[in-house]
Amino acid sequence: MKCQIFRNKAAVMGAIADRLGRGRTNGEKMRLVKTLGQEADSLLTCADHKGDSQDCKNCRALAQRRKNMMWGMLRNLKITRIIVPGDKRRP
Repeated sequence: MKCQIFRNKAAVMGAIADRLGRGRTNGEKMRLVKTLGQEADSLLTCADHKGDSQDCKNCRALAQRRKNMMWGMLRNLKITRIIVPGDKRRP
């Protein structure tokens, strides 16, 4: 894509996704996932968006995919933090 905003954000989101792939604690993953969502939100609310541009359409589609990934990961991280009744451990 020709858009410089997308290129910068895509590089940042790629770096965050790479860091998520390396074994991190749940707290660190939660922080990285939220940062990923913020980066995707910034693309979804881009002030330079042009509705007729194919690059903008592709950018929005990729940002929405990252946003959906973020929600899925948050859901999974929160499920692993549920305390089982009778379990003395705290997450």
